[in-house]
Amino acid sequence: MAHYQLVEKHAIEHHNEYYEVRPTQTDNEPKSLFFTTNEENLEEVAAAIVSEHMPGVKHWAVIPHRKDS
Repeated sequence: MAHYQLVEKHAIEHHNEYYEVRPTQTDNEPKSLFFTTNEENLEEVAAAIVSEHMPGVKHWAVIPHRKDS
C-alpha cells in the first residue's frame, strides 16, 4: 500500500518537497492534486492517488516540486 498525504494547495509552503499529480488528457479532467510521500517509487504512489481520487483518469504526470532554499 502506498503511503502519502494529500496537501491542500494553500498549505504547500509548509513542505520542503512535494509532488503534483496532473491529469494530461483533456480539459474535462479534475485539477492537479498535491501530495507528500517518503516512498521511493513515485509512479506507484501517484497511481494509487489517481485510482482513489481521480477515477476514470487514464493519463497523468508526476511533477516534483522543491522549495528553493
